[in-house]
Amino acid sequence: MAFFKGYYSPMTQTLLHVVKRYKGSYPLFDAMVPRDCEKVRTIVCYLSGKPDGKNSVDNLVDRTIYLELDKKAINWTQFGTLRALAKLIDEEDVELLACQLRRTISIGVCATLLARRNPKVIGILHGIVNGKVSVSRRLLNWFIFKGLAKLVCVSKTCAEDLVAMNWNLDPAKVMAIQNGMDPTPYLAEQSTTASKEVSRGALFGEELSNKRLFATIGRLSEVKNYRRFIEAFARASQSTSNISLIIIGTGPLEQELKDLAASLKIDKDVLFLGYRKDITTLLQNIDVFALPSLREGISLALLEAMASGRPVLTSNRSGMKEVVSDSSCGWLIDPEDSHNIAEVITVIAGQTPEQLVTIGNNARQRVLEKFHAERMTRDYEVLYDDILNNR
Repeated sequence: MAFFKGYYSPMTQTLLHVVKRYKGSYPLFDAMVPRDCEKVRTIVCYLSGKPDGKNSVDNLVDRTIYLELDKKAINWTQFGTLRALAKLIDEEDVELLACQLRRTISIGVCATLLARRNPKVIGILHGIVNGKVSVSRRLLNWFIFKGLAKLVCVSKTCAEDLVAMNWNLDPAKVMAIQNGMDPTPYLAEQSTTASKEVSRGALFGEELSNKRLFATIGRLSEVKNYRRFIEAFARASQSTSNISLIIIGTGPLEQELKDLAASLKIDKDVLFLGYRKDITTLLQNIDVFALPSLREGISLALLEAMASGRPVLTSNRSGMKEVVSDSSCGWLIDPEDSHNIAEVITVIAGQTPEQLVTIGNNARQRVLEKFHAERMTRDYEVLYDDILNNR
C-alpha cells in the first residue's frame, strides 16, 4: 500500500476527518486514514483537546488541527462551532467530510449547510449509545442522516440495529466496516510451561499460578456484565476447584464486584488487578479470555486476546458473535443466563492444555485473516474512493 505524504497531483482530492476530542493516539482511528496521499490529501480536525506532540496520526496526514473548543461548544446548536468548521471546509477545498461518532456527525452535516463548498459527508459510528435511541434522537437522526452519503458502523450487527431503530433510514446508506488491529505486539511465541509458571507467580501470586486462569479486561460497568459473570464463576467453582478469575480494569462497580466475590466466598480465586499497561504480558500468561458483555461493537480487547493465541469465551450478541463465528476459536454464551455461563466455564475447565492451545491458535488465525488493521484500512480506502469518484 503506497504512502507518499507530501506529494499531491492535480487530481488529489481532500478528505477532512472531524473528531470530537483528542485524548491521545488511537490506532483504530489511524487505520481509517488512507495511505496513498497521491490520491487523497487528508486533514484531521479535533474539535477539543490539546496537542501533546505524541499523536501518531500526525505522520499519516497532511495537517492536524486542534480547535481546542470548550466542552459546551461541541454541539450542533452552537453557531460558532459550525462556522469554524464551515470556514475550514472552504479554505481547504474539502470534498469529503468524515465525522467520527454521533455528536460530531450532527455538527459536520450542519456545518456543510453554512459552507460555500458542498462536500459529501459520511458518519462513522462505533455503536448505539445505551443500546437504544430516544424519540428526540430519532427525530434529529431523521434530519441529519438525510445529509449523509454513507453511515459506517464497526460491526454488521450495529448496522442492522441502526436501520431498525431509526425512522426511514435507507438500508443502502448504512454499511459495516469491521474494526481491525495490528497484531504484531501480540504474536510472541508461547511461553514454556516452566517459565509461564514463574511469570504467573510474579503476576498473579503463587496460589493462582497452577490454576486455569480466566481473565477479562474492561471498564467495570454495567454493560460489561461482570456481576453475572462472577455469580456464574462461583457456581462453576462448586464443581471444579482448578479455576481462578483475573479482572483487569477499573470503574464504578469495582467495590461492588469485590464485595460480591467476598459474599460468594470466591474472593481468594478472583483477583482484581486494576488498571494495567502490561496487557501483552498479562494475555500471554492466562489460559482463557472472557468478554461476557451485554453489548459491544468489535471489541479490540477481544481481538488482542485472540491475536495472543488465547481461546475466548464471549457473548452470542452484536459484534462479539461476528468475531467468534464458531466453536473453533472459542465459546459463545448467553450473557443473561448465569447457568449457561457456568456450564461453559465448567466445560472449559475440563479441556486439556493441548486442546486450549489448538483453539487459541485458531483464534489467532481468524484475527490475522479477518480482523487485521490493513484490511480495515483497505476497506476505508475503497469507501472514500467510491464516494469521491461518484460525486
